[in-house]
Amino acid sequence: MVLQNDIDLLNPPAEVEKRRHKLKRLVPTPNSYFMDVKCPTEKCYFLTTIFSHSQTVIACSRCQAILCQPSGGKCRLTEGCSFLSSVAAVLFITVVIFLGKEWLILKEIGETIESLKNVLDFVGNFPKWLRYYSNLNANVLKLEDRKSNLHYRLTDLKQRVDYEEHRTGRTRKKEVQHWLDSAESKLIDVKTVLLTISQGTNRFTRFLFRAWWGNRVEKLIVEVDDLYDLGVFEEVLSTVRETAELPLTTLVGTAASENIERMTTWLENGVTKIGVHGAQGFGKTALMKHIHNKLLSYGKIHVYMVTIPEDCHDYQLQSAIANVVGVDLQEEDVVRRAALLCRALKMRNFVLILDGLTRYFALENVGIPLDNAKGKMIITSRSTDVCRRMGCQNNSIAVTPLLFNEALDLFKMKLYCEELPDTRLEVIARQIVTECRGVALNIVDRASDLVGIDDLSVWHSVFSEMQQA
Repeated sequence: MVLQNDIDLLNPPAEVEKRRHKLKRLVPTPNSYFMDVKCPTEKCYFLTTIFSHSQTVIACSRCQAILCQPSGGKCRLTEGCSFLSSVAAVLFITVVIFLGKEWLILKEIGETIESLKNVLDFVGNFPKWLRYYSNLNANVLKLEDRKSNLHYRLTDLKQRVDYEEHRTGRTRKKEVQHWLDSAESKLIDVKTVLLTISQGTNRFTRFLFRAWWGNRVEKLIVEVDDLYDLGVFEEVLSTVRETAELPLTTLVGTAASENIERMTTWLENGVTKIGVHGAQGFGKTALMKHIHNKLLSYGKIHVYMVTIPEDCHDYQLQSAIANVVGVDLQEEDVVRRAALLCRALKMRNFVLILDGLTRYFALENVGIPLDNAKGKMIITSRSTDVCRRMGCQNNSIAVTPLLFNEALDLFKMKLYCEELPDTRLEVIARQIVTECRGVALNIVDRASDLVGIDDLSVWHSVFSEMQQA
């Protein structure tokens, strides 16, 4: 409560002034006022101007319904009536008149001024709106400059991300993609605002139009600046390399599909090591590509297929695995490299396919953590001994040569014809397939040499070279 001795006589509090007699206030002001009263009768709602301290009964001039009755002081309004101070009504009507035909264009102003309080705030902040009006042209030029800078940064970052993705095979970070989407959306907003401002408006609503858009432009400048500052990324790609489906060759025969089902079942049952052995050219790599894509289609699992170089030691094997997994092994020490690779793989649910293993190696020395829930491994080798020493003796698959009919189907498939045009070619084809002894690689090579050739002498020549070899 404000005490009498605490009052500044030149600036008395409003509550003290209100309690004083109207003639004893610092600035004498009446307690009465005029108000626009809305008729409570349904389908009437006519507005009638009434004095707040009216001493007579006032009726609606349209439907004659009683609006107020005298009470000795302020008049008593009929239940259901609502009123608005005439001063506030004049301000509101003034804003509506200013809007005029531009109400649809400036509908966002109307949404902002939703109530009488907002109208009074709008009038009270007139100097600020005047500043928006005066600085619009300069701020438009500034916004166009900011838009250009944001566009250049967006273009540069897009080119950098695309280049890094193609170079490394890794995917962009989600925060980078979010910034790219936000920048593109913001540029569209800025372009729309600048286009709307350039179209202008008529003289009648020019002040409100320019003032409102001046406010909008200043906010956009701040938003564009903040977005521009956020567009700096030291690393734009995720540390996890994206695993894509591998191009496949058609598998012939029932044994291949049966082997894929066996390996899939073993992995689902928690087997951590699977060995696939067979001579060169029997189709082990083609089989691994199919199992790779099938496991990848399950989702929530990382499948890595690594081609092992010949005469590979632990260091080279670590580099080959890290390159496919997407781990940067900057260490030269094999033990430390194994620790880094092991830590990266432990964070993932993975199946590691090592294709073409020629010798035994210890998993802990390379850094491959196997677990029946998260980490599994499939190896291929020409040697059954390598599969045994790697611990795959109980879950091993032998890839065998193709049967004659399967080999003949593969040969015709690679010739791109179901039936040969000459029966003599059919006879030689059978002889060539027999000479290949069911080795898929040899069959594919011979078919690629003869595709599109109908000359019988050429076929005889190829068959003769195979017999001599």
